[in-house]
Amino acid sequence: MSIDLEQIRSANPIEQLVGERFALKRQGTRYVGVEHDSLVVTSQTGLYFWNSRGEHGDVFDFAGRHQLGYDNRWNNRDAAMFWEAMRYLAERAGISIESNADFQKSYMWAERQLVQRLHEVLLNTPAALDYVTKTRGWQMATVRNARLCFMPQDKRKLLADLNLPDKWRGVIAKFPAGMMVYVHLERGRLGYLSGRSIEGKQHYNPPRDLLGERRPYANHLYTADADQVVLVEGQADAITFGEWGFPALAVAGMHVSDELLTSLRKHRRVFVALDNTPDAMQKNRDIARSLGSCALIPRLPDGVKDANDWLTQGGSVEDVQSAFNKAKTWLQTEIERAAFLDGLEKKDTIRALFTYAVDLDEMELSEFRAALAKQGVKGRAFNDLLRAARKKQEKEEDDDMPQILGDDIPLLSPALGFQRDVAIVTVSVVERTKDKKLNTQPYLVTSSRELIRLSEEQIIKLDGREVALRVMPEGSEFLMRWRFADIQRFLKGEMVEPGQVFTAVHDLFTQYVDFRSPVESAILTLWTIGTYFYTMFPAYPYLALNGPKNSGKSTVMRVMQPLAFNMVSTSDPTGPSMFRLIHYASCTVGIDEAERYHNPKDPGMQQIRQLLNSGYKHGMPAIRLIGGDMKPQAFDVYSPKILAAIMGLEDILASRCIAIPMRRTDKNMPSFPPDFDGAALRHLLYTLALTHFQTVHINYSERPTLHTLHNRSGELWSPLVALAAFFEEQGGISGLLEAIATAAETDEQISEGKALSEREEAVLQALELMTRGDEGTVWIKAVALREKVARLIGQPVEKMGDAQWIGHILKRLHLIDEAGRKRGMDGIAYAVRSFDVIDMMRRYDVATVNETR
Repeated sequence: MSIDLEQIRSANPIEQLVGERFALKRQGTRYVGVEHDSLVVTSQTGLYFWNSRGEHGDVFDFAGRHQLGYDNRWNNRDAAMFWEAMRYLAERAGISIESNADFQKSYMWAERQLVQRLHEVLLNTPAALDYVTKTRGWQMATVRNARLCFMPQDKRKLLADLNLPDKWRGVIAKFPAGMMVYVHLERGRLGYLSGRSIEGKQHYNPPRDLLGERRPYANHLYTADADQVVLVEGQADAITFGEWGFPALAVAGMHVSDELLTSLRKHRRVFVALDNTPDAMQKNRDIARSLGSCALIPRLPDGVKDANDWLTQGGSVEDVQSAFNKAKTWLQTEIERAAFLDGLEKKDTIRALFTYAVDLDEMELSEFRAALAKQGVKGRAFNDLLRAARKKQEKEEDDDMPQILGDDIPLLSPALGFQRDVAIVTVSVVERTKDKKLNTQPYLVTSSRELIRLSEEQIIKLDGREVALRVMPEGSEFLMRWRFADIQRFLKGEMVEPGQVFTAVHDLFTQYVDFRSPVESAILTLWTIGTYFYTMFPAYPYLALNGPKNSGKSTVMRVMQPLAFNMVSTSDPTGPSMFRLIHYASCTVGIDEAERYHNPKDPGMQQIRQLLNSGYKHGMPAIRLIGGDMKPQAFDVYSPKILAAIMGLEDILASRCIAIPMRRTDKNMPSFPPDFDGAALRHLLYTLALTHFQTVHINYSERPTLHTLHNRSGELWSPLVALAAFFEEQGGISGLLEAIATAAETDEQISEGKALSEREEAVLQALELMTRGDEGTVWIKAVALREKVARLIGQPVEKMGDAQWIGHILKRLHLIDEAGRKRGMDGIAYAVRSFDVIDMMRRYDVATVNETR
């Protein structure tokens, strides 16, 4: 088994590790030593550089040298030393390591060794070393910081004993020998290799089928959040600016992609400094125009070809800083260029400049006015041109104003969305990219049997009509629940028989769970299938699994986990994670030990209480303040939820649930197999939802005779009634609708206080027996009452759970108040009057019993 070195490295931020040993101060995106100003740490790349000591490396190197005391004896290629540093960092981060694990099998270790071996080849090859230090003029500290490498003729030693992916072996095999090698690091990992001959001028990039398109090269100081960076043409220029202390990025040519432009605009200033040639200078202006206000164009000295040529001719840090301080914007350079034009060409150029001037701030606009005054554009002419440019921009903005979304365009949840004649579900599919990487991409599967790759567009066409997606889902493991092979079967027209689907799910539950009655297994089956339809209903009930320990609640959760729509099970959910999961993935949520979420003394549960109290119904979002500006955002928390609790739930939450009483089994039930993935059953459920949603919708919204319940009970039970009618009529499951309707009526009577549950009736009967013949107040121990109730309903006492439920029932039946409860050494006792018990039994028509011993 290999060790995940990337996990260990990520868990030990370099700035924290170095800061524990040496005081650091932040300078922009870097950290610099307080006492040692040549100690530089770049947190984004995960590297540190200590030029005065000739040190550089990552957290493993720093830990070996300074935390473990190896100092200049440190050798990261020594397996024993590296193992010690790795164990130190793992223990520091609380990461356990198996004793038989092998860090040398890690790809990260192999990449480190490959780069180190290539670097040592350069140090041990006189011609290569002379080239970088004399021809290029770089100091040895720069050579080390840049990890400059050299490709030898004999490549066997480079690859010996390294667990490298095939792509890197292919790159090394094809890389020309005798070339200097530039190492492109991406988040501390090896991302690309490029080359340059040390004789002549020959450049090399690996074949696209191995590493993809040519990549920009970042020097050792560059980070994506650097305040200012230098954009150069070649890798050598980027390394040169690194020697001068400037973050730099080389485009390895003169083409800048749209993706790179977007990335560069995140920097406050970008000095565009391609080579000092006419073609490159024109390209400087083009790139600066594309970048916009962040771009500046410095002027290199006459007679200097590029940055590295400037260095070899004696250019210093002060010279570079002076040139950058005098750098001009693209607009300024275009004004200067216009001075050498005449006639119509000059007029058109100046008129075009005002298009860019409308976005200038007051200081920049003042400089723009003064510069154009020298070109003869003054006073009224300047104001007229600026006014015309602003009007043109306003008109273009008006033309591009967003349109109000009409009521004729349905707004659907992409994870699971239904309209009268269209249904969609989002799944994640793993794609293979052109550069042989993997990408987890969301796709829509539609009821018209289309597979649509999601882009950034939220308004798409389905069956020729526009549909708006409420949110943009991201590819994630929570959406990887429908195998691509099964999706293809659906797209080719595969159908399912409704009765087969119901029976398959029902049989799985009854195989592993001992239900008290057949109707409970039917309710659970309908509810699970209903999670694939729930967004078409205004509300969807929660399920409450109530029962003592070892009564099968966890088994129900395990069986349901691979079946219910995008189900997530947890015993310790956090509000932010649940809000986002439900909002984007419409996931079913299973929560164990749910009774603790109604504890008013636990402020940490407040968010979960809000989610549970509002998440059973559409249109009751949770509002949260997000981001640094504390902007309010509404999260849709409506989704199916199943709650398991020993002691029951508090009244508000219980009123949103359909209760499934659980009991310990006296049968030899088989254990649910841990490797059961449920993919075949999920395929049936997805197909059922996308092919029969219209019938279920009609049952719910257009058949009022099916729905005779009112208020909260009607709201909760109507989805299951609609599904029961569908499976009885379309799937041949006889008696299902009547069974569900009867269970719903009983639940309505209990919820409205018109009837009592079996346990509540047994409590009244037990109290009547225990107070019979006493006219005053009788103190009754909770433990004794629990034993009496157990005998009356025919269950062993140990299956009745803790005695706390007794207090809830007594309060609900108004048989005690706060003064009628006391705690003693032998448990809780309640003060009960025989008159109150008999009166409550009369009101609810509960018969008295004669206990037999």
